[in-house]
Amino acid sequence: MTLSIRPIIDMRLRPPIPAWTRGSVFRTAMHYPRNLVSFKGARSAWLESLDLLFEEMDSAGVKYGVLMGRAASGAGNLGGVANREIVEAVAKYPDRFLGFLGIDLEAIPEGLAEVREFAKARNIKGISIEPGSGKRPRWCDDPSLDPIYEAALANDLPVSLSLSGLLSALGGHDISWSSPVSIQRVARKYPDLKIIVSHAAWPYASEMVVVALACPNVYVSPDLYACTAGMICADVYVKGANMFLEDRTLFGTAYPTKDIQDSLRDFLSMGYREDIIPKLLWHNAAKLLKIEA
Repeated sequence: MTLSIRPIIDMRLRPPIPAWTRGSVFRTAMHYPRNLVSFKGARSAWLESLDLLFEEMDSAGVKYGVLMGRAASGAGNLGGVANREIVEAVAKYPDRFLGFLGIDLEAIPEGLAEVREFAKARNIKGISIEPGSGKRPRWCDDPSLDPIYEAALANDLPVSLSLSGLLSALGGHDISWSSPVSIQRVARKYPDLKIIVSHAAWPYASEMVVVALACPNVYVSPDLYACTAGMICADVYVKGANMFLEDRTLFGTAYPTKDIQDSLRDFLSMGYREDIIPKLLWHNAAKLLKIEA
């Protein structure tokens, strides 16, 4: 398939700026799961060059990359990124980056204070948590997370729940913590809350698609797991989008794990219906995040 799609929103992109490269986040993304599969990685990532990244984004047609906040203290190799640095990055590059604020689930009151401080900052578009890979893993409907969901509603922000078996493993936990079943309970408890499932609860793809089918406020964002040719379970996300989730499936690359152009090329070869591809690459995310072309 050859399509000229402009523009694109990449729902999971970690740029080579100090907030990411200073700690373990960028290097962990670069080298895992590269030790298991043959991702060559982007030149901009190996050289940690922001200018090269912008060139690669332009070449692929990516207008915005979403900096998904991470505040995972004590969680294996995951590391964390300060929200203030995310706010500064999206303010410095407002035509390139959008940001989600991360909340450390071992310090929820402090995280909520930062949400109150930064929620109205330019290009801040949501809140990000990682229930299944924190220092103490939790199901998404753990009562301790209710104040986060309520803060998101109060600030009219979606919540990203990052769930995947690999993420749970990196956090030092078994893959069962990446199951999306508890998301259904959250979605029903908070029907006005927009929920993005980053990594789409891989490898629980079938369960994820069914939860999204049952809950109209749940968005599926498989990123790496549905833009990699031959990836296990990817066909389930594709079938879900083609059958009934065309308005709630989102594109992402998980850069720097994988080159942006390689990700887009693989994505376009996965078997998505051609008529819904503009929705997946731009319209769904733009509507959700209130972005105009």
